[in-house]
Amino acid sequence: MKQIYDFDQYPPPVLNENMLRGELEKRSKKRLIILLAVGALLLQIAALLLGVLTCDRYPILSFGCLAYQVISMAGAGVIAVVYAQKGGNFHHD
Repeated sequence: MKQIYDFDQYPPPVLNENMLRGELEKRSKKRLIILLAVGALLLQIAALLLGVLTCDRYPILSFGCLAYQVISMAGAGVIAVVYAQKGGNFHHD
């Protein structure tokens, strides 16, 4: 295995249990956020398909699905704008 640090020339990086736990927690949060985003996308697709496939027989249901899509997309846009204004970065070090 190739060594990535030459400990004879430089001191090893400072690392403790709290730093490792923090990194583990960040990875866990990132994984949960990705799962939440995928679940929301699947829900959006299901609602859109329900609205499209039932537009002939149930126009009120179709309208409800369309309204849900519009409101959900507007909410996602607002969240994206607020997140961008705060300067958040999902892939930070």
